[in-house]
Amino acid sequence: MARTYYAEGRQVAYVLRGLFIIVGLTIYFKIPSLHWGYLFGILLSSVILGEIFGLMWTRKRRQKKKGKQSAVTKKTGKSRSVSTNSGVRKARAKTTSKKLTDAQILQADVDTLSGTDFERLMELYYIDQGYSVQRVGGSGDHEVDLILKGKEGYKIAVQCKRWKRDVGNDIVLRLKAGKQVHGCYDAWIVTTSNFTRAAKEAADSLNIKLINGLSLDNRLKRWKRR
Repeated sequence: MARTYYAEGRQVAYVLRGLFIIVGLTIYFKIPSLHWGYLFGILLSSVILGEIFGLMWTRKRRQKKKGKQSAVTKKTGKSRSVSTNSGVRKARAKTTSKKLTDAQILQADVDTLSGTDFERLMELYYIDQGYSVQRVGGSGDHEVDLILKGKEGYKIAVQCKRWKRDVGNDIVLRLKAGKQVHGCYDAWIVTTSNFTRAAKEAADSLNIKLINGLSLDNRLKRWKRR
């Protein structure tokens, strides 16, 4: 594109140079008393003025092009920003719209629940089993989602994992620490999947109860049939 503008500038320079020469020669020959040196001055001035105007044309065209590109860039950036913000708002609205009521949670397939809704399902289940339930969750929960308190008065730390992959021993070890942080007597892990061999061995040595997906499914079916 820069070559095109340069070629245009050269053409403008040639045209103006010719016009200046024609005008200058016309004036020179109409005034016979002019010295021959004026003829040389006319030719030199015509060449210089033609070059100057040609360069001015090229520079003006390039600046105009840069101005258009800058405007397009700003417009595109703004459009992308608006699109991104719109996408974020839509994602948030979509997440909010997925929040289920207790009745919907009870009727839904467990595998379709979000992690938060699964925690709520387990909260409802244990409340119906006669426990007093405290919801923990969130950052700094130390792998404890629920704290159950039975009639005997001791507390149980419960971690809920609505996972498709098996729960590893890292979760077991962190729940052991969480159990102590929250002052609980016992600790359980409830998952919709299963546990790795290392997790089972760690849980056995730390006296942590593991409830896998098959056992959980049976318990929930019996509960919902009542």
